[in-house]
Amino acid sequence: MLTAQALRKSFTLHLRGGVTLPVLEGNDLTVAAGECVGLLGPSGVGKSTLLRCLYGNYRPQAGRIRVRHDGAMVDLVGAPPYLLLAVRRRTIGYVSQFLRVIPRIGALDLVIERALAFTPSEEEARIRAMTMLTALNLPARLWALPPATFSGGEQQRVNLARVLVGDYPILLLDEPTAALDQQNRDAAIELIGQRVRSGAAAVGIFHDADARRRLTDRGVELVPARETA
Repeated sequence: MLTAQALRKSFTLHLRGGVTLPVLEGNDLTVAAGECVGLLGPSGVGKSTLLRCLYGNYRPQAGRIRVRHDGAMVDLVGAPPYLLLAVRRRTIGYVSQFLRVIPRIGALDLVIERALAFTPSEEEARIRAMTMLTALNLPARLWALPPATFSGGEQQRVNLARVLVGDYPILLLDEPTAALDQQNRDAAIELIGQRVRSGAAAVGIFHDADARRRLTDRGVELVPARETA
């Protein structure tokens, strides 16, 4: 479902005299349908950067990222914007550590918007959204409110709902259980596990040891980038 080969990503710090900060160098990754792969390594090794490259938020300086989209393998490195947007809409769901949404839009409407990519019926999208928010224990009294007013754990559940409401073949999970209490963490782990068991390919960062144990089939240790002189 997803392969990454020989990825290299660095950042140029223009406010620091153009210093180059290497983050990824030569990392490979292969993920099959029905498999959850955990990214391993110390803080700063590039785990979140790799996820952002896989989603197209960051463009690597070298390497390939191929994903199965609409029955064909497409390379996201250098892909035109229209293709990248189509992949994000129907193929790759990304759970970030942070919720970035349009202000003043209610939580239920935000989840419905994602569900509409997978069903032509607005009523079906609404049912899907309500079912997912209920499964993630977000109280119905909050559904009409903008998530900017929510606690961190409530925002994370909206984040999860917006991805798990769709039938994404590929899931990118950046600490999906962060800020969740035990009950809501268990609910999130069960829902993610259901998606993987039904055939989704997942790549995740799980600092929560219990979530990592329960969700991942194997781990991939990232190779630290070499410092430049």
